[in-house]
Amino acid sequence: MPPGQNSPYLPASTPRSADVVLYLDLDGVVHHEKVLWHPRKGIYMSPSYEAAGHSLFEWVPILESVLEPYPSVALVLSSTWCIRPGYSATLKRLPASLRVRFIGGTYHGRVHGVDPWNLSMFRATPRGVQVQEDAQRRKPRQWIALDDDIEDWPESCRHNLVACDGTTGLSNPHVQQELKEKLRYCQIPCGASARRR
Repeated sequence: MPPGQNSPYLPASTPRSADVVLYLDLDGVVHHEKVLWHPRKGIYMSPSYEAAGHSLFEWVPILESVLEPYPSVALVLSSTWCIRPGYSATLKRLPASLRVRFIGGTYHGRVHGVDPWNLSMFRATPRGVQVQEDAQRRKPRQWIALDDDIEDWPESCRHNLVACDGTTGLSNPHVQQELKEKLRYCQIPCGASARRR
């Protein structure tokens, strides 16, 4: 372990939070998983999949529609896009209706530090653990994760996950239905379900 890395990094300030948070992955969720990166071109859809009619952010209108009845649900970017092209650059590519909901990303220099060792450690951490640790920092009342990266997801928070198939993402009606059900559940005030029994 490099010098100075004997204890976990302590954030300089508390990360922003909200009552209900949706952790949002991008590749395999709001568009097909076959996305490439080039130093000059940036992130782009694989040409063969683009030729088949796929495009970046093709299923974003579905997400906007599902979230519309829940204006107070906040978004946290839970994607490799947090690192490349970066949080701010990613938000610029999203519609205003979604941009205003974002309160941060699962990777942030203020929380994780910016040295290469911390970055490589973050990349090696399973997505579910990244999300779980972020939720522990933000402490929302309820949270959901929308992701196609489901390997090694912590069993203790698997019920928070809406799992996508990377080839269909949010275009799958079953995924849409599960997300709607979880969002409805998150709107139930604390103790309300117990009172109804």
